Amino acid sequence: METKDYVYLGLMVLTAAVFYWHGYLSARSRARRGIAAIFNDRRALTEMPPHDAEQREMLPTRGVRPGRVSRSSTKIRAVFGIN
Repeated sequence: METKDYVYLGLMVLTAAVFYWHGYLSARSRARRGIAAIFNDRRALTEMPPHDAEQREMLPTRGVRPGRVSRSSTKIRAVFGIN
């Protein structure tokens, strides 16, 4: 075997190690998220105190004109033109 064969062999081993390590870390983080979801305490979200009415009025409305109520509609309003 020549020197370039050893270089290519080393490159293949390095690539295999990188892909294996990436897969291992991805599986580990996915398993951690799955286990954390089982032990998540959902009651903490329901025990939060309610917002005051005064605080709610002071919050800015983004993307909505003041005094206008947003309505959800099933009608699609778009002009696609000729593709």
